[in-house]
Amino acid sequence: MAVVAVVAAGFAVIISTQIAPATLSDGLASPAAGSSVPPIADEPASRIAVAGDTGTGTAPVRATAERMRLQSRQHPYDAVLLLGGLIYADGAAAQTQARVISPFAPVLDTGANVLPVLGNHDYRSNQQQQILETLGQHTPWYVEQIGPAKAIVLDSNQADNAQQRDWLRTTLAEPVASGTWVIVAMHHPPYSAGNHGSDMAVRSAWAPLFAEFNVPLVLAGHDHDHQRSTSQNGVTYIVSGAAASLRPTGRENFTAVSASTLHYLDLLVYDDRLVGRAIDHSGVLVDTFTISR
Repeated sequence: MAVVAVVAAGFAVIISTQIAPATLSDGLASPAAGSSVPPIADEPASRIAVAGDTGTGTAPVRATAERMRLQSRQHPYDAVLLLGGLIYADGAAAQTQARVISPFAPVLDTGANVLPVLGNHDYRSNQQQQILETLGQHTPWYVEQIGPAKAIVLDSNQADNAQQRDWLRTTLAEPVASGTWVIVAMHHPPYSAGNHGSDMAVRSAWAPLFAEFNVPLVLAGHDHDHQRSTSQNGVTYIVSGAAASLRPTGRENFTAVSASTLHYLDLLVYDDRLVGRAIDHSGVLVDTFTISR
């Protein structure tokens, strides 16, 4: 286990990495065997389950939801944040119940709210608006307050939309209450060493704003793996797109961790820190990190 502290833009990222067995793009096995997820010592102010590319309706995504349920028996989730790829393969809105609500019912039925992000597949039938409305949202970019977490959801299919960029700048510039954590979620990753790689249009449009307004954590899917970046101008970028299927992953000069493992991200929100834990189907840690003020 490696423990590293990095201070940037007023945040200290305390990294305690334990990588479960996985295959990287170069065919090498990840180091270390991982360990079981430890119990939560201090109850978080809020808790968010994060998963990407979930919309297959297959057994693996149901196993992901079941792992969420098992991990949340003592501390229930307040929200399930789905990072796009809600309905494979062509975004048929009629499948919203079967592909989103039903698989995650074990978690949603405990009181968690679903927070949808639109991915590229969700646009293919031009029914993205119906999908959003079935899931309780009316616009593709929006804000949701989850305890001390202010979640800003973006539509990376429209990274070049000037109205969305202006909205993002205005939203990031708004005063926030003391103790608030601003977390941004989208589908296409600005930094990725996976199959699709970094989305340069998203990076160009939004990454300067994330750095300017000291956003500590940005979440994305699209690549079917788990990745965590090193600090990029004070921002930690996570890819979590392996809730239902896998592709090989790799490493770039910004990569801290990458693993091709079915998993979800358990995000614990405290007043003074964010704790992220990527957890596989067997309850083993893929990666864990802490961002402190």
